[in-house]
Amino acid sequence: MNGIPTKLIASGVAFVALIILFITAFGINDAGHRTVVQYPTGTLYVKFTPGIYPQWFGTTEVYNDVLTFDYDKTPSKDESSIDQLGISVRYQDGGTGTVYGKARFTLPNDEDTMLHLHKAFRSNRGVAQKLIKSVTEEGMNLTAGLMSSEEAYAEKRSIYTQWASQQISQGKFQTRLETITSVDESTGKTVTKNIPVISYGEDGLPIHLNSDLEDYGIDVNGFQITDWDFEPKTLQQIATKREATMAIITAKANAERAKQDAITSEEQGKANVMMAKYEKEVVKERAIVDAQREKEVAVITAQKNVEVARQMKLEAEQKKLAAVEYKQEQILRGEGDGAYKRIVMEADGALAQKLATYERVMNRFAGAVEKQKWVPEIQMGQSTSGGSSAMTLIEMMGVKAAKDLSLDMKVKD
Repeated sequence: MNGIPTKLIASGVAFVALIILFITAFGINDAGHRTVVQYPTGTLYVKFTPGIYPQWFGTTEVYNDVLTFDYDKTPSKDESSIDQLGISVRYQDGGTGTVYGKARFTLPNDEDTMLHLHKAFRSNRGVAQKLIKSVTEEGMNLTAGLMSSEEAYAEKRSIYTQWASQQISQGKFQTRLETITSVDESTGKTVTKNIPVISYGEDGLPIHLNSDLEDYGIDVNGFQITDWDFEPKTLQQIATKREATMAIITAKANAERAKQDAITSEEQGKANVMMAKYEKEVVKERAIVDAQREKEVAVITAQKNVEVARQMKLEAEQKKLAAVEYKQEQILRGEGDGAYKRIVMEADGALAQKLATYERVMNRFAGAVEKQKWVPEIQMGQSTSGGSSAMTLIEMMGVKAAKDLSLDMKVKD
C-alpha cells in the first residue's frame, strides 16, 4: 500500500463490492430462453421476456423456449436439445427397424405450468431427456406395434406418421386385442393370433390415454418422419414376397393376356366372316343398284322414245293438217284465180291473152320472113316484086292467126 492513498483503496474496494453485489442481485434473460429463479426465501419466479430480472442472491435455471429432437440420419448443424441417429422400433410381426425424422416442442408460457415442469425435471436437459425423448420413442414403438413391417414399408407410411404424431402430442391410443386368422405362407397352415387395434369412440375418433406432454403444457409444433430402415431379414422377406406377388401378377396377366388373345382371335375371326359377308352384301347391293339404275334408265329411255314417237305423231298429224290446209288453200286460191281469170276473159273476150298470143305469132312470122331473101342476088329474066310477095304472105298469116284466135281487129263504135 506504499504510496497509495487510503481513500483510493477504499473506493476501489467499494466499487468491486458494488459490481459483485450487482451481479449477484440481477440477471439477464436472453431471447429464445426463459429463466427460473429461486430466491433464498424459497420463492420461485420465471422470467419469460428478454432483459434484466432481480435475482437477489437466488439460484437460476435457464430453459430453451423450444426444444428440438433430431433423430435423422445426419448430425444436426444447429445446437439441438437431443441429437441421435434414429429411433429403433419393433413391428407387429416381430421385425425391427429404425425411424428417422425431426420434432420440435414448445414449453408452456404461463408461470404456474412452467414451475410445475421445473419442479418435475429441474433442468432443460432433464425435460429433453426424461420427458420429450421418452415420450417420442414410446410413441414411435406403439405406432410400430399397430402394423407389420411390410405394411410400414409399403402402404402405411403416411398413416404411421399420422398415428405417431397423435400419440406423442395427444397421448397413447387406447387399444384392444383382436383375434385374426391367416394362412402362413411358408407352411400353408392356418394361424390364429391376437393383435392390438385402436379403440374408437362414438364420434369415430381414436380414444387417447393421458398425455404427459399435455400435463406439462408442452406443444408439438413440428413433427416429421424422413426415412425408414428395416433389418435385412425383413427386407429379404419383403423382396421375396414382392417377387412372388409379382410372379402371381405376371402369371395372371399372362393368363388374362392369353384369354384376351383367344377372345381377340375369335372376335377377329367373327370380324373376318362378317367382313366377307358384308363384302358380298356390298357386291350384291352394288349389282342391285346397277340393275335398278339400268332399269330406271331403260324405263326413262322407253318413256323418252314413246314421248318422241308421240311427239312425231303429233308433228305428222300437224303436218297432215297443214298439208290439207295448204291443199285446200291452193285449191281455193286456184279456184279464185280461175274464177277471176274467167270473169276477166268473159268481160273482154280474153282480149289481152289473144293480143299477147297474136303479138308473139306475128313476131315469129316477122322473124322468119326477115331471114328470107326475097330479092334475088342474080336476076335472069323478068323481074318480080319480092317485097310484095313477102307482105302478102305476112298478111295472109296474120289473117289466119286472127281467125284462129277469134280476134276481131276492127274498132267497134
